[in-house]
Amino acid sequence: MRMKIWLGGDIAPTAENEALFAAGDVEALFGEAFLARWREADARVFNLETVLTDGGAPIAKVGPNLRAPTQCAAGLRALAPSAVCLANNHAMDFGEKGLADTRKALAGIPSFGAGANLAQARESAILGDVAIYACAEREFGVAGERSPGTNPYDPLESFDAVAALRAQGRRVIVLYHGGLEKYRYPSPHLRRVCRKFVEKGADLVVCQHSHSVGCMEAFGGGNIVYGQGNLLFARYGGEHWNTGLLIGLDTGDMRLTLVPLERQGSGVRVSQRAEILAGFYARSQEILREGFVEEAFLQRARQANYEKKLYGRLGRYVHKLGLGERLMGAKPAAGVLNLLECDAHRELAAEMLRQKYLQS
Repeated sequence: MRMKIWLGGDIAPTAENEALFAAGDVEALFGEAFLARWREADARVFNLETVLTDGGAPIAKVGPNLRAPTQCAAGLRALAPSAVCLANNHAMDFGEKGLADTRKALAGIPSFGAGANLAQARESAILGDVAIYACAEREFGVAGERSPGTNPYDPLESFDAVAALRAQGRRVIVLYHGGLEKYRYPSPHLRRVCRKFVEKGADLVVCQHSHSVGCMEAFGGGNIVYGQGNLLFARYGGEHWNTGLLIGLDTGDMRLTLVPLERQGSGVRVSQRAEILAGFYARSQEILREGFVEEAFLQRARQANYEKKLYGRLGRYVHKLGLGERLMGAKPAAGVLNLLECDAHRELAAEMLRQKYLQS
């Protein structure tokens, strides 16, 4: 069955527009041009990048704990989504209650990518003969065999899940919530992961989470979008956060349609700025050059600064005073690198930190 599907990026009601979401005023939030396109599709999907809850306690994590009042579900419902993706690093920001409240607020709308346990979180959205598989990098809130959370990207499970969906004769879309925020290119590792999804049967892989319009490549008969940008996330400003792409897919020939979006006030509109797509296509050509992805990542790594995490409560002072290199040195750095790269040490170190500092 031939279908037209719209894929929206990250959406989160925030203080800037909660009243409009609560009133279900999608005309004010998205505008006539957007809604005309959105409503013409056979199916519509987006990633809900927040919790819908009126209570609960925030979990211990890095980054903001996001939530919006449950009444904001009115605006999400008014968009008539066919399914809502919950595989992201905010679905568990307010623990088990937050996820349960979110799913309750969306009652009647299929959600996927998170659930009451790992088996439920792994379930894909099935839209006709299309399956949408969603997973997220491990940034707090991962589901367990008997605990709620999101479906994690797992190289021992995720690729097999896509292959199994393909074996059923379905078209397969992968929504991958990961990558570096405000970085417009894939890292070498992210590129390998996305290409492997295509090799296992994905027709389209869309990377969300970067809050930035990135680039795209055709690979092995499929397409990979490295960075869709936001659908509507008005909490922050800047070029990265204020632009995004609406991705249309015709399942007959798997042809893509890209519609540029731009934040205006507390809402978003179809953009007339040619540079949004021009930049996207220019970067898509750049990553085809041999060695470009690796060199761009090396440059990004030279700008990275993780002292605040490495040195705990002293981290901000270490960073402010420029003491990082003096305190670390080659041998301690090798030790930290070993914790990050060696599977056995990384697994043990993660569990030690979880038990020693995060469990009350």
